[in-house]
Amino acid sequence: MGVLVDQTDTSLQRGIAALRGALGEDAAHTLLQPAAARTGEAASYYFPLPVDYTGTERRLRISFPKNFPRGGLRLIVEPSPWLVWPHAMEVGLCLHGFQERPVMGTPEYVVSDSLARLGKIVNLSRMGSCAATRDAEFRREITSYWSRQQGLSLQNLILLDRPQAASKLFALSDPRQTLPSGQETVWLATDLASLKRHCRRTIGRSPRMRAPEAPGFYVKLESYPDLRLPAPELMLTWLMPHLALDDRAQLVDWFNERGSLPNRWIALELPGDASAPIYCLNVRTYGPQLDRGSRFYLRSARRKPAVAVNHPPVMIRATTLDVLDRTEILSRDLSGLAQKLEGARVVCVGVGSLGSTVALQLARSGVGHLTLIDPDHLVSANLGRHVLGADDLGLPKAEALQEQIRKDLPTTEVAAFVTFAEVVMYKNPEVFDKADLVVITTADWQSEVALWGSKSNGTSWSLLQAWSEPYTQVGHVLLAPSGAFDARGLFTDNGDFKHKFTEWPEGGVVALPACGESFIPGGSLGMANIASMVSQAALRVLSGNIDSPSWVSSINRPDDVVTLGGNYLGPELPAGMQQAQLERDWPQASERSR
Repeated sequence: MGVLVDQTDTSLQRGIAALRGALGEDAAHTLLQPAAARTGEAASYYFPLPVDYTGTERRLRISFPKNFPRGGLRLIVEPSPWLVWPHAMEVGLCLHGFQERPVMGTPEYVVSDSLARLGKIVNLSRMGSCAATRDAEFRREITSYWSRQQGLSLQNLILLDRPQAASKLFALSDPRQTLPSGQETVWLATDLASLKRHCRRTIGRSPRMRAPEAPGFYVKLESYPDLRLPAPELMLTWLMPHLALDDRAQLVDWFNERGSLPNRWIALELPGDASAPIYCLNVRTYGPQLDRGSRFYLRSARRKPAVAVNHPPVMIRATTLDVLDRTEILSRDLSGLAQKLEGARVVCVGVGSLGSTVALQLARSGVGHLTLIDPDHLVSANLGRHVLGADDLGLPKAEALQEQIRKDLPTTEVAAFVTFAEVVMYKNPEVFDKADLVVITTADWQSEVALWGSKSNGTSWSLLQAWSEPYTQVGHVLLAPSGAFDARGLFTDNGDFKHKFTEWPEGGVVALPACGESFIPGGSLGMANIASMVSQAALRVLSGNIDSPSWVSSINRPDDVVTLGGNYLGPELPAGMQQAQLERDWPQASERSR
C-alpha cells in the first residue's frame, strides 16, 4: 500500500531548499536564522541586508505562507523603509506593480522570481546606489505613495477637458447618480459652455447656471514635490516651489477666495508631456458632512454656507479623477485615425443586431457625429445579438442606442430618428446633405432602393450597404464612394442579391406571426464578425482609402452551411482555412448567380 504524501509539506520543503540554494549553503548556514512563525505562516527566516543609502542596517524577514506556493513569498524589511526605499509599502516590499498578478508556478520558480525582484529593490537602496535612479523609481509611482498616505475621498470627478494652463474649474453634479454610499460624480470644466454641452449630451437638459461655483483648480507641476505629504495647513507651502510664478499667484488667489467651501479640489498635472498623469487633492474644511462632498445642482451649480468664513484645511484626501476629452478617450489608438474622425458624420440606417454593433464600433473608433435611423422597437428576441439590454425592452432601438452612446461616449454627438430612411430624406434632407457616409444595414429593400436612387443622381456622401446571409456564415458589403453609383442592378426586384454565397430552403428567412415581420437567423458571434468587417470598410471610406466601388465579403466556416441545412455556393477556401475576407470590384450586373 502506498504512502500518502503531504503536498503542503513537500512544497514548503522545496521552497526552503530553493531559498538556501539561491543564497548559497555557506551564507544560508551562517546568515539565515529561523524566526517564530506568525499567523498564516508555515515558516519564517531572518536575513541581514546591506547597509542602505541612509546608513541604516536592516534585516529581511522571509515568510512562507501556509498556502505556498499559491501564496508567494512575503518579504518584510525591518525597520520599515516605507517612503525611504522605492517599492516599499507599510506592510512589506511591493514585488509586483499595480494590478500585476503575483507569479505562479513551482516552489522553485516562485522563490527565484521573488528573490530576483528583491535584488533590484536592494540595489536601488544600498549604500552608494545612484540617487537619480532611485528618485526616478519613486517618481514613476509617486501618485501611489501619495494616495497611501492620504486615503480616498468619496467623490468621483470627471474632468471634461484637460486645461492647457493653470485655471479654475467649474463644477456640476451628475443629477442621474445618487448612491447610498454618498459617493457622487461631479463634472469639472474650465468653462461653463463645456459643462452645459456635456449635460445636454448626456441627459438631454441644459442647466441654468446663474451663480456657478469654481471649487476646483488645475495646475501644472514644473518639478516633483516631496514624497512625504505635509500637514493640511502646509499644503500650499509644499506645492509653491514646484509651480511657475504666475500659477502660484493664481492658485493662492483661488484658494483664498474659496475658503468658505467645505470641499475644494486641486488637480495637479505631473511633469511631462501633454498626457502626463493627473493627481487630485480633496481639501476639506470644517462644515456639514465632512465625509462627503458638496453638490452642485443644475439650477445654480452652487452650494455655499450661509456665512462666508474662511476655514483652514483640516483634512486632505486623494480623489479619483478621470479626463473625458476625446484625446484621452482615444489615446490608446496610436494609428492617428481616431483623432482625424472627430468631424466625420455618419448616418446609420438600421440599428438592429448588425447596425447597432457597427454604430457602437464607429463611435468607439472616433467618429464624432452619428445619426441613427430605425423605426423598430427592442423586443426580448433581440437581446441575444443586440448591443442593447433588457433595460431597454420596448424602447425604440434608435433612441435607446442614442442614450447608450451618450452615456458611454459623451464626446460623441448622436441624433436619432424613429422612422424610415425615406421619411428622413424627405423631412430632414440636411441629415444626408451633411453626411460623409451613409451605412444601411436594414435589409429593407424599400429603404435601400431609396438610398441607391438618390446615390445614382450623384451625392457627396459615400454609401455602404451591408447585410448578413442566413445563419451569419457569410456577410457582404457593397461600397460606393462619393459621386453617382447604383447597385440596384445587383439585386432582384424583391431585393434578393444575385450573387449570394449560400442557398437555403424558403430563402432562409424566418417569418414571424405578424404582418410582414421576419428575421435572418444567426448567432451573436457570427453577427459580430460581420459587423467588424462592415466597420473596417466604413473607416477606410472615412479615411479616404477607397475611391472606387468595392465588394467585400466575409466567409466563416463554409462547411457548416451544409450542416445547418443549406448549400454553399461561394468560392472555395484553401485547405486548412476556415475564415476569409474577400475584396474586389462589384460583380457585373449581367453575371448570373450560381
